[in-house]
Amino acid sequence: MIRSRGLLLWLGVILVSAVLLGIQLWRGAPLDTRITALLPESASNALFQHTDQRLADAFEQRFLILVTGPGDVAATQELRRRLQESGVVARFDEQSPPRPDHLLAPYRYRLLPPTLAQGTPEDWIKRGLSRLFTPGVAGDLVHDPFGLLDAWLSARLASHVEWRDGGPVVTTPKATWRLISATLAASPYDMELQRRLNETLDRFTADHPDLTLLRSGLVFHAAAGARQAQREVTTIGVGSLLGVLLMLWLVFRRPALMATLLVPVASGLLFASAITWTLFGSLNLITLAFGASLIGISVDYALHLQCMRQLHPHRPLSALWPGLFLSLVSSLCAYLVLMAPPIPGLRQMATFTACGLFGAWLSVRLCLPCIPLRSHPATQAIALRLNSLRLGPHHRNAYVLMLLVLLAALLLAILAGHSRHDLRQLNSSPQALIDQQQRVQALLGQPAGFRYLVLQADAPETLLQRLETMDAELSRLHHQGHLSSYRHLAQVVPSRATQESNLQTVTQRYQSALPSVLKQAGLPSEQASRIWATLDKVPTLTPDIWLDDDAGETLRPLWFTLNGTPSAVILLGDLDNQGLAKVQALSRAPGTLYRDRVSALSSQLEQLSTSIIRWLALAMFVLGVAFLWRYRLNAWRVLLPPVGAVILTLGIFAALQIGLSLFHLLGLLLVLGIGLDAGIFSTEHPDDPAAWLAITLSCASSLLAFGLLAFSATPALHFLGTTCLIGLTATWCLVPFSRSSKSLAASHTEKTSHGHR
Repeated sequence: MIRSRGLLLWLGVILVSAVLLGIQLWRGAPLDTRITALLPESASNALFQHTDQRLADAFEQRFLILVTGPGDVAATQELRRRLQESGVVARFDEQSPPRPDHLLAPYRYRLLPPTLAQGTPEDWIKRGLSRLFTPGVAGDLVHDPFGLLDAWLSARLASHVEWRDGGPVVTTPKATWRLISATLAASPYDMELQRRLNETLDRFTADHPDLTLLRSGLVFHAAAGARQAQREVTTIGVGSLLGVLLMLWLVFRRPALMATLLVPVASGLLFASAITWTLFGSLNLITLAFGASLIGISVDYALHLQCMRQLHPHRPLSALWPGLFLSLVSSLCAYLVLMAPPIPGLRQMATFTACGLFGAWLSVRLCLPCIPLRSHPATQAIALRLNSLRLGPHHRNAYVLMLLVLLAALLLAILAGHSRHDLRQLNSSPQALIDQQQRVQALLGQPAGFRYLVLQADAPETLLQRLETMDAELSRLHHQGHLSSYRHLAQVVPSRATQESNLQTVTQRYQSALPSVLKQAGLPSEQASRIWATLDKVPTLTPDIWLDDDAGETLRPLWFTLNGTPSAVILLGDLDNQGLAKVQALSRAPGTLYRDRVSALSSQLEQLSTSIIRWLALAMFVLGVAFLWRYRLNAWRVLLPPVGAVILTLGIFAALQIGLSLFHLLGLLLVLGIGLDAGIFSTEHPDDPAAWLAITLSCASSLLAFGLLAFSATPALHFLGTTCLIGLTATWCLVPFSRSSKSLAASHTEKTSHGHR
């Protein structure tokens, strides 16, 4: 009666979970695809987080395409038309050069490039006469006799991009590249948008085989990752699924029984997805992938139950429940350590996994015993044959060899083991696409955007002055070849102090050079008064004036106010060691921070891994105490498969000089979970062929499901799969060493009988 009520209650919970999940899907609840969601959010990094988000918002939605080859002018126009018709583009950048002549004209007397600011009166005279008498040079005698505006635009707003034949081009000694730059109509992670964009470019390339295209933008890397994932799901995913189904069919030969093995996994996933999505408001794809793999451990519960029912149909299930419950508790302890670090992403993973394991366990405990089964003779024959693989006291040499191997692996792991948390190793983009991205950045002279300095000051004027001071050092590094490029707002909008100094210089040069220019040009001296009048009441250019104009759009992410404090960003290009040391020295100034986002995220991955290891060690210590309390001197038998497998895996990685990453560590968590199940059931039921058959099927199915990921081209999945391939194989090989010659139940009976005597 109690079991019937529990079953009905659990079925009601599953129904509610299905409704909750349906509501989330109907509302279009977001799926988070950021790996950075796994990383800690620190208040001290609020400025970095804000800056990173601004840069991401500015650059993630954009893409660039460079085209070169015969007939490139018409072909580029055709490609723009095709992209527009495909619906992937929200808007294209302007085809005409963004020279803000009209905007900057009133401020020209306050804008002086270094060449004019440091020029002598003779230099100014030569420049004024040259502009008057050079054919094709549009000179404005009254408002700009010395070409101040053109000089400023050439010095500060010049780029590698020119405008020719009605569009932007980049010219190199070997080729002329036509540039298409645009903003996406949807997220770069939108798979439908990726498909349409790639189809458009592929058809265009096929129609114009003589043209060369270079692509740059997050959308191309995201699309490459999506295509790779689809290929691997088709090959590795389908292959592993067919392998698992074939193995289970060979053992059980009953379709109905095989179907029951999916009940706990499906119910666990449904329960975990609904609860986690409701609690957190979104679901990270990494949570879904990793959590689903951990929930795959729950098939162990069903395997142990069904193997026992197949081989011992008349044995009461009460002998199985203690081990099954202890297996659940130990797995929860191992995985709930992810709740300890103050990281929303990891806590989401821990919640998902804990809910999934608990839901799967309840399904095995309440649902599966109610489903009738028929045994097959092949199952018992396979189980009895497997049961002969055991080691007793007379296999002393095998135990000695096992201890020596474990000791050697432990020494290797301690002495030669190392970690590698470089975020770049997780980049799954094809090398050809990475090369294209780097080539586009080099052709356009643009900083990559992940390395920058961020400055803060009490007032915008002070901040502009700080940027100018920093510019002098960065300019020196650039000219010495230590810094490829850099960009900041003060390159376009000088500080008020600099503008005032520039105006004084212009006034002095007008006094000393203007009369000579008019005289040598044969112009009436009366013109001087009209020219002098232009220097009266010259307005001051401010950051807001520039950034509010279309021409200042690209610099908007580099200037903002955070919590009432003006802040500015200096984007940095590639740095050599000397340049990096200098930039780091500059960042030690008050109100200045240096950020290499790739290095910072790599460091956070390392800290995250260290935190997980510490909490996992604590969890294993607690479990060790619990096992010692229950199993006394047999506790080592429970710990040998999981701990021994981890030691062997770490030793092999150390021998092969494979640095451990976060995803190797997540793979070890999976190995620990399956190893704990194997150790518990091999100790609870050492003489039972049903337990050994279930352990073997669990390790084999997990090897097929996760070990084959070792052949994935996606680095994170490859690391996870390699760890599972080695660790799960080691787990299965160590179980025969942990099986004793008598069962725990028999040992309790024997102790009881001795007590009665």
